[in-house]
Amino acid sequence: MEELQVSSRTFVDWSSFCRGGEGVTVETDEAKIGKRKYNRGRRIEDQWIFGDYERGSGNVFILPVPDRTTDTLLELIREHIRPGT
Repeated sequence: MEELQVSSRTFVDWSSFCRGGEGVTVETDEAKIGKRKYNRGRRIEDQWIFGDYERGSGNVFILPVPDRTTDTLLELIREHIRPGT
């Protein structure tokens, strides 16, 4: 908190969005989801998503992403998963 110069409430809120830490395993994946109208025909409403699952605690989060490029996914990993995980 002192290093980042943020309040304890902000720090707790921010850290709840980060997963992992030393000795914790976090599984990450990306997928493209969508649905077909009446289960036939062309797909509509496709959306790329990125998510992770923290083993042990069972914490999960999923975020919509514009694409699955390396830059996009690495940025999300750095943002939401603690170093050392």
